[in-house]
Amino acid sequence: MPLELDISYSFQRLLEKSRTVSGRLVSRQLTFIIDSFLRARFEKSSGILKKGEEVAVVALGGYGRMEMAPHSDVDILYLHNGVPDHKLSEIISSINTYLYDSGKEVGHTCRTIKESFRYLDDMSSYHAILDSRFLTGSKELFKKYEEEFLAKLPTKFSTRYNQTKEEQLSERFLKEGRPILLSEPNLKTDLCGLRDIQYLYWTEKSRGPIRSLGGLAVLPFFQNGEIQALEEAYDFLIRARTALHVLTGRKHDRLDLNLQPEVAEYLGFGKKEEMQTIEKFMNTLYSHQKNIYFTIRIYLDSILASHKGGETENFSYEGIRFIRIGKTVFPPSEGNLFANPHTLYKDLLLTFKMIQETGFEASGSLLSEIRFASHFLDDDFRYSAEVNGEFLNILRNSKDRGRILKLMHECQVLGELLPEFGACTNFPLFSYHHEFTVDEHTLLILHELDRLDKNEFEDREIQEVYGECEKTEILALAILLHDAGKVKEGDHSEYGAELAVSVGSRLGLSEEDTDVFRFLVEKHILMSELSSKRDISDKILIRNFARTVSNPDRLKLLYVLTIIDTKSVGTNVLTNWKKAILNVLYKNSIDFFKNKRTDYEDSHGEEERIALSKDLVAYLTEKEGQDPKIAKTIASFAYSVIPQSFLKTVSNRKILKYFKSITSLSQGETSDLLFDLEQDPAFVTVEVVSRDLPEILLDLCCSVSSEGLNLVGMQSYTFEDYQVHILQVTDSQGSGNISGDKLSRMEGKLRLMASGTLQRDSIAFERTEWNPRKTIPESIVNRSVRFSNEDVTDTTIMEVRMPDMVGLVYRILRKVFDFGLKVSHLRVSTSADYAYDSFYLQTKEGEQVKDKELLKSLEARILRIQPVERMTGELVF
Repeated sequence: MPLELDISYSFQRLLEKSRTVSGRLVSRQLTFIIDSFLRARFEKSSGILKKGEEVAVVALGGYGRMEMAPHSDVDILYLHNGVPDHKLSEIISSINTYLYDSGKEVGHTCRTIKESFRYLDDMSSYHAILDSRFLTGSKELFKKYEEEFLAKLPTKFSTRYNQTKEEQLSERFLKEGRPILLSEPNLKTDLCGLRDIQYLYWTEKSRGPIRSLGGLAVLPFFQNGEIQALEEAYDFLIRARTALHVLTGRKHDRLDLNLQPEVAEYLGFGKKEEMQTIEKFMNTLYSHQKNIYFTIRIYLDSILASHKGGETENFSYEGIRFIRIGKTVFPPSEGNLFANPHTLYKDLLLTFKMIQETGFEASGSLLSEIRFASHFLDDDFRYSAEVNGEFLNILRNSKDRGRILKLMHECQVLGELLPEFGACTNFPLFSYHHEFTVDEHTLLILHELDRLDKNEFEDREIQEVYGECEKTEILALAILLHDAGKVKEGDHSEYGAELAVSVGSRLGLSEEDTDVFRFLVEKHILMSELSSKRDISDKILIRNFARTVSNPDRLKLLYVLTIIDTKSVGTNVLTNWKKAILNVLYKNSIDFFKNKRTDYEDSHGEEERIALSKDLVAYLTEKEGQDPKIAKTIASFAYSVIPQSFLKTVSNRKILKYFKSITSLSQGETSDLLFDLEQDPAFVTVEVVSRDLPEILLDLCCSVSSEGLNLVGMQSYTFEDYQVHILQVTDSQGSGNISGDKLSRMEGKLRLMASGTLQRDSIAFERTEWNPRKTIPESIVNRSVRFSNEDVTDTTIMEVRMPDMVGLVYRILRKVFDFGLKVSHLRVSTSADYAYDSFYLQTKEGEQVKDKELLKSLEARILRIQPVERMTGELVF
């Protein structure tokens, strides 16, 4: 066997039979493999040393702790007593080259004991030194290193670094509104990851005789079992990290969605194709991370107590005794806070009420006491009128209610009080769109509710709407239950509404409040669905939506819930574009309620269009100074545009603009295509007027996607041989902040394609910028194509749900045009992992598509769309 295969082969043999073994045991065995090969290599190369020339090979960092993952770096210190450089170079080269050839990344340093004191200014180097472990060479030199260097590390460094670690842990673990659990956690660096545990360990190791993680159990502030739970969590994180390294074949610490099925199967949770396998794996991971969270919170309590010294104050709240250090509340030093079973229920709720009213912070030890007491809660607790009354009082108090609900959840009390929400605990959402578990997502929304209550929300228009809201305690309840239905297959909103009715009855809500509660849960995604998938300028749609909402008070609550729900899904999900279209839907609906109901009633056909034409003539003559005859000609033009919604949805100013453009084209004053832009903070409106270019929309899609831009909306109108396309385009962040260069290139490509100089397919599936989006597991996105002839009398609405891919809209449009259909309106809703697009289809005669066989064939063609690959120089569709 070649020498360079020794380590990798040994690793492979070990890993094949140790998938379910303790993570730390496997990492120690991996470390032992490297140790043995490295010692053998040193023996072969150290013969050049003369008597008195000493070299000790020392393992540092994770290698020193014997916590190697398959692709971890191997950090080595070559400690010497003044050995000549050429001999050191020969020894180092022999070992390092061997490790490199074995596929290992090596980090090394070469120093004497005296020189080692010069390299303490970097915290990572300091931590690596703390984990020094003798490997081979001179034991006498290493012992001297321990006595003269490790035992004499300057106090100023340990003090400075410990303070830095304490500050970082406090920032990470005590920061308001910070989510604990992520959908794609980095097992090493994210909150409750390996690095947080190591910070705790390093801090205590630098202070005393702690030499292992289990040694932390001797610290007086930890109770029985807490360090054991921390060790188990650490062990599981190492197991999962090892699996990631094996499966990816490289150093990879982020548990990406597309890797979770593989990791779950590797660790023995079941078959990767089964969703429950991933759920069990992620739930186990999240449970361990929660244990890490509470352990470090208790540790931070000890730090606070040590900084404050004797500055403690005893106080009581409604007969319950506490200790306060600064603004942090601790359980009493003597006696058990929740020992009395007869007052347990009341004492728990009063404790949360005290925190809410005083504004004090709950210590980790207080939270642990409550968490322990939560095991004694049962049906009597959740059906207690006294408990439910106090809970409603907490919700009605607009001070910090989101923070209190989060504390109740962390201590497992909220899940006992509302088991409907408790079922969401640690429940993963397998979506790149959602960055957090169901419960973490919910807690983030509650944090935004707190910001609204404090008048600190960044969007002042939303803040003003919230200021007009009543029954905000019902909004808080709806936030808790809005996604509770996701634990069951099917429509989560419908199931959530059923849960809301049950919870409202148990809490003793009035019939009216229960109905508002049910409505908010059942319809919490309605505004997002309509604004992103429908034509929200359609007055019939506004009328029907307003009737569903029933009154302005419900609309305001629903609008606020939609905004803060969307914002809390993940980074940059609430884009300027989404805020803008939600705002349009809200304002149009408020307008319906205020004073223009009659404008939104069913249209009266010719009468309504004639009235709109007269209004247009009046506008053109009075506001634009047009000759009355020309004004009537323009009105006749607008009346003839297909679809007929042109008169209703396009402003009078724009109608005049498009008429002038078509006149210019008809008189041959310009080319067959006119291009114009209007920039808005939320999007850029692209207006294209063309003649005899029936597939210009395909060219537009290509030019947009090839520049890495997003087509989020489109309206198309035709007049004889002329077409008007109005597109809404955003950048990759969902805003209208698009550079002039991109827009110019987009226009240039469009003109080249329209003239036949540039072929669409040559740019349809290419971007001008790198796209970091990961490959999506097919099982995560359920493909679907649905048709509806119910919403619009002359239009068939086609909804397409597909894994997102470059050029998707273009490819769908090609299928549509192949069937001789046209598209009058388009709404694109793309999250991080899927596209949910709505196409308003018509026949060439401007009618609904009622041919069922045609629609069935179109559906089949669209569902077969796969990501494009280049094969033998041709594009495969």
